[in-house]
Amino acid sequence: MSSRREEKERLRREREQRERERAGSARRKRRLQLLGAVAVAAVAVVVVAIVASGGGGSGSGSGKTISGATEVNARFDGIPQSGIVLGNSKAPVTFVEFADLKCPVCREYTLSAFPDLVNRYVRTGKVKMVLEMQHFVGNRDGDSERAARMALAAAEQNRMWQFSDLFYKNQRDENATYVNDVFLRRIASNVRGLDVDKAFAARDSQQITQQLQQASQQFDTAGFQGTPSFAVGKSGGTLAPINYNSFDVSEFSGPIDKLLGSGGS
Repeated sequence: MSSRREEKERLRREREQRERERAGSARRKRRLQLLGAVAVAAVAVVVVAIVASGGGGSGSGSGKTISGATEVNARFDGIPQSGIVLGNSKAPVTFVEFADLKCPVCREYTLSAFPDLVNRYVRTGKVKMVLEMQHFVGNRDGDSERAARMALAAAEQNRMWQFSDLFYKNQRDENATYVNDVFLRRIASNVRGLDVDKAFAARDSQQITQQLQQASQQFDTAGFQGTPSFAVGKSGGTLAPINYNSFDVSEFSGPIDKLLGSGGS
């Protein structure tokens, strides 16, 4: 009798153990299902965020209009561009800007004096502007160079000035690292007429590397110390630096009008 009772007790314990194991397995299964559902939801949120930021796919971009796009595209409508040059190739005066797209002071100039100078002198055929890209001001983790390369790639399609202007309007903290492919695609996809994929394919070319090196050499040869720096002169002649104290348009129109010899009229 004693052995039968022990066997019965043993079988009961085994049955209870199996039931506990089954219950534990069911709980683990439900927990995994819940975690899986949460993970799927999280991935969906990330995908939506990427698409919203313009990072989805390899096409021309999300198509989402970003700050300043309409204004910038309109500013350059009807003005000829040839690479890094904006304006009539036969304009009597050449105005050169050395700039870094991550430079906050360059942004200040672009948002203040630049639009007036374009309307007054470039659109009227009196001045052609040249933009020499630098890449040292905000080059943390290569940000400035990535921005400069994309601008020069846009220049190959005669859209550099739109890209640069639009970049400034969406510029972030100089010390932050943000110029990644998603950001560049958002800017580029809002430049009317720019083939974004073609620009991405061209940005690391040897030709663009040489352009960056030449622009840096010109900056050093001129003795400039920071960006933005400017030089102006008769087209085909010697250019002289512009010493400015502010971004009031008069700081730039004065030297230009003197070269034109007619008060800019």
